[in-house]
Amino acid sequence: MTKVGIVHDPRYQAHETGAMHPESPERLRAIERMLQAEGLLPKLVEIAPRAARAEDILLVHDKEHYDEVARSSEQAGVYLDGDTFAGPRSFEAAMLAAGGLLEATDRVLEGEVERSFAMVRPPGHHAEREYAMGFCLFNNVGIAAEHLVRRRHLKRVAVVDFDVHHGNATQHMFYDRPDVFYISTHRYPFYPGTGSADEKGTGAGAGYTL
Repeated sequence: MTKVGIVHDPRYQAHETGAMHPESPERLRAIERMLQAEGLLPKLVEIAPRAARAEDILLVHDKEHYDEVARSSEQAGVYLDGDTFAGPRSFEAAMLAAGGLLEATDRVLEGEVERSFAMVRPPGHHAEREYAMGFCLFNNVGIAAEHLVRRRHLKRVAVVDFDVHHGNATQHMFYDRPDVFYISTHRYPFYPGTGSADEKGTGAGAGYTL
C-alpha cells in the first residue's frame, strides 16, 4: 500500500487572524474533520514539522522581510499589508509552516513515504521576496522548491498550484529559471490580477511558467 505522510500540528492554529478573517484556524480544523470522517487520518504516516531556520526563509526572501515578520511576535497584532494579519504567535506558526514543507519533501526524497501532504498555515503563494501579501507571510512552497534545487541537487522541480487565485509570488521567484516549472490553475483576472495567459517565463525560464 502507498505510504502517504501528513504534516499537521495544533501550533498552526496559533496563527490567529480574527473571527471574520477568511484565513482562520477553522480551515485546518475542517480538513482534519473530513479526514477523520473518511477514516483516512489513521492510515497516514505522521510527520512532525520542524521550525524553519532563518537561513531557510532567506533562500527566497530578503532579510528585511524576515525581520519584519519576526518583529510581529512582539506585538499584540499588526497588519503587514491590507489583509495580511500577524499576531503574537504568527511568526512561530509561519516558521513551522515553512519547516513542515521542508520536512514533508525530505521524507519523500529519503524514501520514508511515497508522497506527503502538508496541512499547514499560514499559506504562502502570495508572499513576495520583499513583503507579505494576501494572507501569506513566507512563501512555503517557494522555500521548499529552492531547498530541493539548491540543497538536495534536484535538476527539475514542478510546482502545481491549484487555487482560484494566482500564486503571483511563487511565479515571480522562478520566472527566469528553467529548473522550477510553475503551473497555476487560477481564474484570471481574480486577485491579485497577475497570471495572464501570456506570462510564460523569461530568459532561460521561457516556457517554464504555465
